[in-house]
Amino acid sequence: MGGMILPFDFQPIGHTDVLLPRLGVGTAPIGNLFTSVSEEAAEQMLAYAERVGASWFDTAPLYGHGLAEQRLGAYLRAAAPARRTISTKVGRVLNPAPHAEPPPHFVNPLPFQPAFDYSAAGIRRSLEESLGRLGLASVDIALLHDVDRLTHAGGHRRLVPQLLVDSLPAMVQLKADGLVRAIGLGINEWDIGYELLMEHPLDVILLAGRYTLLDQSAFTSGFLDACARRHTSVVLGGVFNSGLLVGGETFDYAPAQAKLRDRVKELTRLCDAHGVPLPAAALQFAAAHPAVRALTVGARTAVELEEIVRWSSTSLPEQLWRDLKAGGHIPVETPVPETL
Repeated sequence: MGGMILPFDFQPIGHTDVLLPRLGVGTAPIGNLFTSVSEEAAEQMLAYAERVGASWFDTAPLYGHGLAEQRLGAYLRAAAPARRTISTKVGRVLNPAPHAEPPPHFVNPLPFQPAFDYSAAGIRRSLEESLGRLGLASVDIALLHDVDRLTHAGGHRRLVPQLLVDSLPAMVQLKADGLVRAIGLGINEWDIGYELLMEHPLDVILLAGRYTLLDQSAFTSGFLDACARRHTSVVLGGVFNSGLLVGGETFDYAPAQAKLRDRVKELTRLCDAHGVPLPAAALQFAAAHPAVRALTVGARTAVELEEIVRWSSTSLPEQLWRDLKAGGHIPVETPVPETL
């Protein structure tokens, strides 16, 4: 047995001095992702995260159009000083828009309209406004956000010249200015990450949804190994694939297709046969690749996060991984906890 994720096990990021706990918290849910979360529930969830050592908080201007950053900032100002790591995203700016159309994923957002701006000036403005909402002079990690096909509907490759000429050099300057300690990408697809990784040094890549029990394309493509060769740390989000691996009905923020639901049923059957919860297997599988330094998970409440922490520390039998490979659910050569 093995593979338990210990939040207090801190991991270095790239060649920087930034350390991440193996388990961190994504703040999209407290930006009212899909449903409203009270201020009290958000505060309690963040406080619980720190108590159990999951003290990496990942946020973004997009989440609730500044609401998640604002709530995290309020918590940080009220909480006692502690060892914590803060990451946010750049590439979107928030323009005042009191009558804006509600966004597709966030309810009751702040009265702003997000706009992509990958220019050098836009990158700096994005970070400076985030620092204002967070109440911080700097953050540990800045990630270039959503430069992928899922977001830009086939136009993402046209962004590459601007990202290489304007965006990433601007982020390097932010690092030189002491406003961030590490820079990288926050993406939903590995291919654009591969393209940028080949052209520009990156400290870290936050990849969502592409290394899970349902999608191992970041492994089969060689992307994870390429990151390891370049000493670019990988951190994973979306290891439950937008909730489908924890009993939800969505995959990549859209209703899941029948074939995906059928795969989850089979995964559940295999896990049940070993007396373990499917989400525990999902978490520990994603953490097992040697290029992966940490996972970020989203939770609305302390109760939800408590359950995730319990899954992360559940002992899983080695036979489960053998059965998953034999059933074709994960490639035979995929690293799994007992091989580390």
